[in-house]
Amino acid sequence: PLLEENRQLKLNHIAVINQQQVLGDGPLELVISGVRQLTPRVRAYELRDPNGAELPEITAGSHIRIPVLLSDGETLIRHYSICSNPARRDIYEIAVLREEGGAGGSLAIHQQFNLGLILRCEVPENYFPLHTDDSPAVLIAGGIGITPIKSMAQALTARDSDFQLHYVGRNDGEMAFRDRLLREFGEQMHIYRSEQNERLDIYQLLLNAPKNAVIYVCGPGRLIDGVVDAALELNIDSERIRFERFSTERYASNSPISGSPISDYPITVELARSALTIEVSADQSILDAMLDAGVDAPYSCGAGNCKTCAVKVLAGKPEHRDSTLTDSERQQSQLMCPCVSRATSKKLILDI
Repeated sequence: PLLEENRQLKLNHIAVINQQQVLGDGPLELVISGVRQLTPRVRAYELRDPNGAELPEITAGSHIRIPVLLSDGETLIRHYSICSNPARRDIYEIAVLREEGGAGGSLAIHQQFNLGLILRCEVPENYFPLHTDDSPAVLIAGGIGITPIKSMAQALTARDSDFQLHYVGRNDGEMAFRDRLLREFGEQMHIYRSEQNERLDIYQLLLNAPKNAVIYVCGPGRLIDGVVDAALELNIDSERIRFERFSTERYASNSPISGSPISDYPITVELARSALTIEVSADQSILDAMLDAGVDAPYSCGAGNCKTCAVKVLAGKPEHRDSTLTDSERQQSQLMCPCVSRATSKKLILDI
């Protein structure tokens, strides 16, 4: 009876939310003013101020935290890149890939996000910023990774900077924004369709890139790893390689904080200043284990993109999976991001 009562309370809560058409409790109120089906699995949502006011200014690569109500009544936060032109102040646009095997956030968005729904969000942040000097850029996107890359290309065009855009996908119909990007960027745009055996030669691309080009990549882990490995082989300065993972290789959704780690082994983590020793299971991040133990650990993106959760390693061998710490921060400062990184040793001692 108690379980049934709790279930009914959750269903009533969902009904109230749907009736009020309000979701979230952040300071920035947005209304869904447009919905477009970009591909069979990708849907774009246009967000505006309900009163028509200008939205907070953003830069290329920014993301916004979106509240999502699951069918069981749980409200989650998912981060989505703002893919509209960053010069616009009237709308933010996000594009959401529906993942049938994900954690449920993208399915809930596709099912529930309709015109008129009010979202109360946090002000957008940017963990994947574009360089500000006149260096050329090489932009590489795989699948839904086109979302931050699109806004970067538009920003570079606006300031008349030299760039190339390389977009990898399964086929024309699965590549969100493809036609628009081709019209907008013409010869600067290069398409690679795997079903037509069109392959991006990452090594040759980086070899032929301008020596001062900043290289941005967003997409599946194997694409990012391919760029990082090729850059290492070509001795390209790591500061010129910038990337954002929508999920780490071991995560299962297109949202930066979605999914759960898989195929890891349990590790022991000693928290020196908290005087705690915690066991981290194979399907749990170190950060989640710390939070479950009641440790007031700072965090934000949950995907290794922002450094908010970075902590010093006092002992043990970390396995870095973040996309934000520099080589100096990892090696000399001994920092790691517990939201995504792991360990090659059976035990870590952290300064927290």
